[in-house]
Amino acid sequence: MIPGLKKRTFTFHDLVMYLALAYVHIRLVALVFCFCMLCGTAYYVYAKPVYYARALVRVDYLALPVDSDQNFHDSSMWIIITQLSSQKMIESTAARLGIKGDYKKIVTKYLKRVSIKTSSPNSLDVEVWAYSTNLSRRWAEAMILEFVKAREQQRLYYNEMLIKAFKNEISELGEKIESSFGQKFDFQTNKGMTEAMIELNRIRELPNEIVRLKRRIEIVERVKKKLEDPELTTIARLSLIAGMEKDIEAEMQLSVGDMVTPMNASEGNQANKDKPQSPSFVVLPSLMSANAEQPWQKLERDQRRINGEIAEASAIYMPGHQKMVALNKELEEVGKNLALEYQVGKARFDIQYQDLLNKQADLDAKMPSYQEITKKYEKIKQDYQLHESGQLAWDRMYAEASKRISAVEFGGEKERANLQYLGLTDAKDNPVSPMKMKVFAIAAVAGILLGLGLAFLIEFLDHTISNIEEIEATFQIRGLGIIPQVEEAEAQHPILMDIQGATEKNILENFRVIRTNLLSMGSMSKPPHVMMVTSSIPKEGKTVVSSNLAISFAQMGAKTLLIDTDLRRGRLHRLFGLRKSPGLSNLLLEKSTLEETLRPTGKENLTVLTAGAHLESGTELLGSQKFADIMKELRGRYDRILIDTPPVLGLSETSILQGQVDGVLFVVWGGRTPIRSMKTAVEMLQANGANLYGFILNRLDLSATTNYYQYYYYSNDYYHNYHALENA
Repeated sequence: MIPGLKKRTFTFHDLVMYLALAYVHIRLVALVFCFCMLCGTAYYVYAKPVYYARALVRVDYLALPVDSDQNFHDSSMWIIITQLSSQKMIESTAARLGIKGDYKKIVTKYLKRVSIKTSSPNSLDVEVWAYSTNLSRRWAEAMILEFVKAREQQRLYYNEMLIKAFKNEISELGEKIESSFGQKFDFQTNKGMTEAMIELNRIRELPNEIVRLKRRIEIVERVKKKLEDPELTTIARLSLIAGMEKDIEAEMQLSVGDMVTPMNASEGNQANKDKPQSPSFVVLPSLMSANAEQPWQKLERDQRRINGEIAEASAIYMPGHQKMVALNKELEEVGKNLALEYQVGKARFDIQYQDLLNKQADLDAKMPSYQEITKKYEKIKQDYQLHESGQLAWDRMYAEASKRISAVEFGGEKERANLQYLGLTDAKDNPVSPMKMKVFAIAAVAGILLGLGLAFLIEFLDHTISNIEEIEATFQIRGLGIIPQVEEAEAQHPILMDIQGATEKNILENFRVIRTNLLSMGSMSKPPHVMMVTSSIPKEGKTVVSSNLAISFAQMGAKTLLIDTDLRRGRLHRLFGLRKSPGLSNLLLEKSTLEETLRPTGKENLTVLTAGAHLESGTELLGSQKFADIMKELRGRYDRILIDTPPVLGLSETSILQGQVDGVLFVVWGGRTPIRSMKTAVEMLQANGANLYGFILNRLDLSATTNYYQYYYYSNDYYHNYHALENA
């Protein structure tokens, strides 16, 4: 499975493919199936027989005058079922039936399972699976008898423990109550609480005074900041001071009714009695005259009047006229008076501001005393409240303990829930397990599912490539065709196409398809003149593919050249039965001429340039200007040039040759090339600017059911059947 594929609808074709996939691994599926059937048979032969019985138990709930369940909490249906199913109950029931041993031994040798569930609000179904029919029939009754006995013993034990504990608690509560009476009397006669309340009422207005004073200081500081503006006129400054005085007076009037109510209603009349009759706040005498008309206001009106007269007179008289001079002199006198008023108001403003700061410092100094008195009073009040609530708690606890000890003594032995065994409702004389048909059916289903699962797991873990459509969808590279695997291809001398020879028809036709698909790519920027044939890893068949593709081009009349650029281990000369030297390496070292290295193959229109002498430094030669000049000359001589190169991964020849070729043909070995290897190789080619014409899926095993079904038209069987129909 190739990652990155898009989801598609499941079709009948997919079903056939999955069936074919299962058929490929039919031996594995059959082996797993037989193994599971063998395991099922062994289990059936050696497993202990299990017998089944079911009994009915009735649960009656009694409405008693004193409900003992309030003390013991053991009468609910859930608790009864839990106790019946406990390990201790199983061990005691087995002991009643004469079976000795711990829980592990009992469930291993005698009892497989016990299931208890409600069949109705007042009844229980007890199902028993045991390794003997006698034990399965007797278990439920013995368990109920043992349960009743255990409940009686448990009730008696808890009854004694509860009575003892309650009596100890009552004794302690009595001592607590007696002690609390004396503490309450001492607390009430203590004058510390009253004194603390008086002190608190005396200074409880301190926070309010501080808050009101801070408001006034904020008003004065805002005005003080505005007075520092040099662009303000004398009138504007006087207005700010007057406005500030009005704001302070308004704030004082609002704060008169802002008094703190008593801290707690529980203080009652005593708090109201000790509370001061009027609030204490700061009043500065100079602030109370803010509503009266100020002298500067009259001067401001005179200034406006004189300015108006000057404006009217300037229309009649010259600036030096006697009347104009008198008006200007009067205006100057008013200005001096306004400046004098501002100096007086500013001095009064500074005095008021300093008085407010001094008052704030005095009040802040009193705050630690206020906090200490408040904390002391709250602590005394909290102690008193706790004392009162504790007294009520001791009384209530004493009454509750007395009530519960009476209930325990009266109802300790009276069971609210009574269990009655009603007998068996079902019992099997024959074993219910193991069942032959059930065991074999489970083994058969498990064998089939496990076998198919292993087959699909193997395919899922197979990260090789065998599907041309999946490669196209994953790598976005066109598939030019496939080459089926032929037995002779695995021999030492791989086959070459020969129209007149014994080459299988499907091989000939497959290379024709590749040739046609390659030549039909007319929209490419570089037509397929010089083509590189490469692969991701060695032994993928690129040499055989390049040779046969060159033969295919030659058969259509194109003058074709096949070049072996693997200067380390070139093997192209072996396919055509030629000598290796002189070849390309000799030509690049200038030890031979081009004419000496070009060899005919005996096939029309096909010439081969072998690798030549072995060179370890062939990479540098292939990237030299000498090789570029040779390729330029060969382009003019031949219609098609195919270059057989080493694999991409681990070697650098393919990267160096990109500038000398028009495109790349990528060979993939079907079912053997790892996806990761092809992905890395394609990314390397694309990073070096390769023009990928497409890929060829080589040596695809058509004997595999999945491949044969999908690529039947590429197989030799198809062509044999086709020619048989033509000759008929």
